[in-house]
Order: sequence, then structure tokens, then C-alpha cells
Amino acid sequence: MASGVDSISALPDDVLHSVLRLLPAEEVVRTCVLARRWRGVWRSMPSLRFNGAEGWGSADRFAQFVDHLLHLRFGGDGGARPPLDSCEFDFDADGFMQLPANERHASHWIWQAVPHVRVLRLHVVEFEQEPSPLSDLRLVSQHLTRLDLVGVAVNDSVMDFSGCPALVELSMEVCDVFANQLLSPSLKHLRIARCFTAEDTRILISLPSLVSLELIVCRQGRSPLLGSMPLLARAVVVLKNDCADRCFKGRFNDCGDTCYGCRYYYGDPEFGPTYDRNDSIFLKGLSEATDLELSADSDVILFDRDLKRCPTFTKLKTLLLNDWCLAAGHNALICFLQHSPILEKLTLQLSKGPSYVSETQGIYKPLGQSVASHCLKIVEIKCANVDSKVHRLLKILTTYGIRLEQIRVKQTSRISGSECFNFVCTDFS
Repeated sequence: MASGVDSISALPDDVLHSVLRLLPAEEVVRTCVLARRWRGVWRSMPSLRFNGAEGWGSADRFAQFVDHLLHLRFGGDGGARPPLDSCEFDFDADGFMQLPANERHASHWIWQAVPHVRVLRLHVVEFEQEPSPLSDLRLVSQHLTRLDLVGVAVNDSVMDFSGCPALVELSMEVCDVFANQLLSPSLKHLRIARCFTAEDTRILISLPSLVSLELIVCRQGRSPLLGSMPLLARAVVVLKNDCADRCFKGRFNDCGDTCYGCRYYYGDPEFGPTYDRNDSIFLKGLSEATDLELSADSDVILFDRDLKRCPTFTKLKTLLLNDWCLAAGHNALICFLQHSPILEKLTLQLSKGPSYVSETQGIYKPLGQSVASHCLKIVEIKCANVDSKVHRLLKILTTYGIRLEQIRVKQTSRISGSECFNFVCTDFS
């Protein structure tokens, strides 16, 4: 400062870009007036971020700026330009998307940016608001590798990403996903979290290149129909009792089709397609996984119904289940052990709620002295208390041939929530 030397301007472009990418696009453009060195820096920025119309005085002024900037970056002289690393539209703070005209602007911007970016992030609304629609998601891009959507309503019958052959990662959070099918020959990582789905149809997900799947809570609607995913390595599924695949009468396995959730589990012919009652809805699509986590509330019937046609998990090595697998006579737990021939580690996550562990004989009978894989090395029980629920679970496991020395109990402290105590089982009475 004392010498008057402009040290920042002397930095290389890569360093300046690292700093400027933290700013919204309009502030990046304003740096062109700082000095002659800065006049063209914004034009070579590898990323763009638009934060909505707040502070612009009107939505029209903001829309004009975005139109002009995207035209300069992507369509000015028609010459070929290298793709941007990322482009982000964040409209959740100022209600910009509440007007239909602005929705049309946003749809146009997405279409304009998609062919020229590697990563596209679209954050439309806050979590408690209604998802905002876009006119079309049939995107076409040779460069797009990742797409993050938050608060977007997808109403196309088919979400077809075949026009994006480089796309490997798709994340959808708090979106309306009212589609019948998801298509992508290249997609490797799929995350669907807290999204709303249809109550009378299931979205078919059959992705030949998928490696990882994360499905966290299908709100109000049905879970997907999972097709073939031969390369799947890891899947995490969490289903709560606000999904439609639950017994509305609170039964563990179902109520005999006397409630809405159970009666229309295989579809309602008056309102949508029906599904084969003799085939798996969900678990068959996960049968190639090597690492699987399945958690659900006790009245979710999806897993239990599929286990009646349980596939063999020929590659499964690590498995995590929560209390749902211990309800209705611990049938699900035994079934998984029977159908996982190379399972090495089983983790059972017990909740703090009421016990669903019973000592009754399940409908899945042992195939021999032990139903567990010969490869099984450890069974880990995670719990808040080492109580009668854990005691009954130990009895179940040893009854079906799992030795005490294979079992570990991990207790989380009720006071701190982070302190853990590990126990090795030597005997119990």
C-alpha cells in the first residue's frame, strides 16, 4: 500500500480466476474498471454464478444482464470457445422464479448454457417452497458431466439424458419428479433426495453404467421401479413413512391390501400402469451391489414385499440394515443372510424407539446349521443402549449360526451423542 504497487494485478490469471469464481457474475464483470490489467479477465473466467435479481432494482434489469453476458460468452461471434468448468444459477432467495415470464427466462438460459459447460447447477427455490417448473429437460451437450438440480419440477414423461453422452453425475434435491422413466447410457452417480414423486406411478430407473445410487426419502409418492444396473457398486436407500409405499394401518409387512398404500402397491389400472406381482419392484435392481445400506421406517412395505421374491446378492460384501429388518419375526434379516453368499460385514443400526425385535420363528427357514455366509467376518450392532433389545438380537444371531466372537456392539453415548463404547461379546444369559 505504501509503495503504491498493485500486487494483486501482478498475479497470474489462474489465481485471479480462483478468487473471482467466489463472486456473482455481475461483480466479476465490474472488475473490468479496476485497471487496464483487469479489462479482459472476466471474459476468460472458467465459471459463472448468477444469484438472482436481488439488488438489481427489477427482475427485468437482471434478466437483461444475464441475456447479454451469456450472449457474449456463448454466442457473440459464433467462434468456437472452450467450455466453462461450471455455471450456477441460484434463484432461491428472492422469489425470481415466481413469475411465469422469469421461468421462461430461466429455461432459455439453461438451454443457452448447457452446450458450453461441464458442470451445471440450478437452485430454484428454498426447501419449504413449491418446486418451480422448467419447460424441458431434454438437454443436449457434448461437454456436460454433472447436473445438480434443487427445487426443479420435472413433468416430462421421460427424463432423457441420451443427448448428454459425457454426463456421469446427476443430483436432484427437493424436486418434483413426475416422470415415468429416467434414461442415460452414461450416468454413473445418481442422487435423489427429498423429492416428490407420483402416488400412482413409479419412475423406471434402468441405467447400464450406474455405479452409485443414493435414494433419500421419496416424499408422498412411490419409490422407483429399479431395472437392470449391472455395474452398480454402492447404494444407499432411506425411506420414511411419508412415502406412499407404506401401510397406512401401521403394519410391518402389510394389512392384506385393505389400505391405500398396500392395495395399489402394484399400481392402479384406472390412473396409471400396473406392475408384475410376481417380480421385484426394487431389490432386484440392487442385486449387483457390493455395498448396500437399506433403512426404512417400520411401516414401509417396499423391502418386505420384495423379499418374498428375494434375488441373490452375488457380489454383496457389506450390508447395513436398520430396525425394519427385525420386525415381523426377523424374517428380512434371515432372508438377507441366506441370499448373500459372500457377505463379509453386516451392520445392524438400532433406533432409540420401540423394539421391533421378536423371538418368533420367521417364514424364512434356515438352509442348514448356519444361514450366514462362510465369508462373514463381523456383525456390528450399533445402538444407544445395550438393553433387552440387543440381548434378543444376540439370541437370534446365535440361533442362526453366527458365533459370539464375530459380533461387536457399538454403543453411542446418550449424553454427548458422539462418544462410543465398543463391546466384544463373550457370553450372555
